[in-house]
Amino acid sequence: MEKKYLYEFGDFSLCTDENILRRNGQHVSLTPKMFDLLLTLVRNHGKIVEKDFLLRTVWPDSFVENCNITFNVRQLRKVLGDDAQQPSYIETVPRRGYRFIAVVEEILAKPATGTTALGVPHYPSSKSGRLTFMRPSIWLFPVIALFICTVVAGLWLVRSKGLEGAPVFSVPYESRKLSTDGQVLHAAISPDGKAVVYSRRNGGNQSLWVRQLDTSNNIQIVPSSEFFYYGLTVSPDSGTVYFVRGEKPRQGSAPIDIFRISIFGGVPQKIAGGTEGWISISPDGEKISYVRCPRKEEEYCSLWIADSLDGKNERRLVSRPRPIRIGGNKISSDGRTIAFAVGQSATGSNEFGLVEVDIESGAERELTSEKFFNIKNIAWLPDKTGLFLTARKLPDKNYRIIKVSALTGETTKLTTDSESYSGLSLNTEGTILLSSQVQADFHLSIYSTDDVSASPRVLTNASGAAFAQNGKIFFSSMMTGDHEIWSVNPDGSEQRQITNNPADDVSPIVSTDNNSVFFASNRTGELQVWRMDQDGGGLKQVTSKEGGFPIAVSPNGRWLYYTSGLRTTLRRVRIDDGQEEQMLNEVRPKFAVSPDCQWAAFSEKTNEGNVLAIISLDAAHSKKSFRIAEPFADLTRLAWSKDGKYIAYVLFDERSGDNTLWFQTIDKKRPNKIVNLGNDEFAELGGLSLSPDGKTFAVVRGNWNHNTVLFENLK
Repeated sequence: MEKKYLYEFGDFSLCTDENILRRNGQHVSLTPKMFDLLLTLVRNHGKIVEKDFLLRTVWPDSFVENCNITFNVRQLRKVLGDDAQQPSYIETVPRRGYRFIAVVEEILAKPATGTTALGVPHYPSSKSGRLTFMRPSIWLFPVIALFICTVVAGLWLVRSKGLEGAPVFSVPYESRKLSTDGQVLHAAISPDGKAVVYSRRNGGNQSLWVRQLDTSNNIQIVPSSEFFYYGLTVSPDSGTVYFVRGEKPRQGSAPIDIFRISIFGGVPQKIAGGTEGWISISPDGEKISYVRCPRKEEEYCSLWIADSLDGKNERRLVSRPRPIRIGGNKISSDGRTIAFAVGQSATGSNEFGLVEVDIESGAERELTSEKFFNIKNIAWLPDKTGLFLTARKLPDKNYRIIKVSALTGETTKLTTDSESYSGLSLNTEGTILLSSQVQADFHLSIYSTDDVSASPRVLTNASGAAFAQNGKIFFSSMMTGDHEIWSVNPDGSEQRQITNNPADDVSPIVSTDNNSVFFASNRTGELQVWRMDQDGGGLKQVTSKEGGFPIAVSPNGRWLYYTSGLRTTLRRVRIDDGQEEQMLNEVRPKFAVSPDCQWAAFSEKTNEGNVLAIISLDAAHSKKSFRIAEPFADLTRLAWSKDGKYIAYVLFDERSGDNTLWFQTIDKKRPNKIVNLGNDEFAELGGLSLSPDGKTFAVVRGNWNHNTVLFENLK
């Protein structure tokens, strides 16, 4: 006859056949490991349970530390409403373990005649159908111990086949692409799994749509406009869409705000302003978490929470100083904590981590000791046993979908294909996962300054380029699957690969004597500047302290000027002995250095708009400024001509989305407009270089293609 066991203590009942804890009949959420831990303590109530025994029983065949027990006991006490100082349920026995001190009763739904299922004589208690734990005969201890071990081992084996122990993608699943044209930038699955909300790019404009998965019907809920979408999510009841929108495409200055709208459309309501794109809604739908990055020294980025209805009751939970960023964040399935990505990628090393903060107390804990180059998005598993990340870990070139155990911190790579993943969302049941695949589509093009109306010559796939003094072009590209340095003639001939390393080799420049190529590489585990011959020989690391991206080489070949990857300040290093010096303390995204290395140019904000500033690099630091053609446009690219007579810069107009190239002659006040370059994006690691004779210039531009993919029937 089937028997169901309940262990009752206080207001709680622990059901072993359903693995459920109830309080006054109401289900209480527990992770699988918390349940196993509580069950072990209850079954051994009144006895000291050693920590070693708990490790062997609850975490068999897993390497974990005592801190895992401490953490889970603390979580159990919160669930039980217990006080560690004056416990009613779990007592800490210093240096030994724990003891369950509450009175425990066993209930048999269908009791057997004469004995319990443990083989213990049945002594009726004062309550009908209840048994109190009685001391068995001495010979029964081995039998009981063997039975308990068997049950616990069985529970572990069952759970190890679920989300806690095995990769979610280890069982058959279905995947399908919901878009193939590269224009779906952000997407989120509704918690009920019936719809996908997504933003779509159409030329220079974007719009917001809903796709019904059962019918494949697509409905536009926010019409096309010049605004750019930075993130979105759906409320737990699948009735409201939250999205982040602002000026397009953002260049680091335009504010972006959070809005809410019915999934059926309507007028968007603003919730909060001045945020980044990462947002999350609590499981009860009442709170929203988001990130702000004022980019100050003491507060570079911070994590906030507020009322999801109107943005009131704002509260800052976490902040980090420069240069630490806070990115993807997700409120847990029990609504008590927020997991968030935090770190920096400027040094080209794995320094991004995953941290959890308690919403009430503000206490933080590291969810995993694993570090990544970057973490883009986060999704909690429904039972809070783990999380999904889209993250990149060097030297891997792709962002993978990665599972992290919330209890042990162990990581499992779920995707190993050639795709790079970004967006991430799960339905409530955890059976549908939505992600986005991202591909770079940037190309090196050559323009003629004599005939700017002529179409440019497109040479090859690239991410950054620079002219050598002899006219050859050196560029970085991922054509081989790794970021490598290549060379090519301006007519496209004699294309040649120079470096061959799994690391990222980017941003090449060439010395004035054509003998040395300098580039940025993280082949040592962090970003540093390296030197090599034009054929790849003579490889040497130049910087060793604060590395970055090379800008110029002094005419005598002794000094290399570069932008710090960590601080974005101007520095230089003596090439022969590696002596590094800070040249300017100004923090600027772009610098250009004159050919004689006597002057540096950068963009500067004033009350009258942006200006082009030029400052001497000697001790006097004399300075002069030029009004740029459009004072409130963003100056995004800088290059000094090889003869030192003028500076080329690119302006981005947020209103039109166009990029225009201008030449500012040093001895004149007004710049000359050269050409409209259109609205394609410039490559992040470079994008503008002038030929030695000034007759041509190279640009690296293109777009990021985003397509949405759906993983279904996950287990």
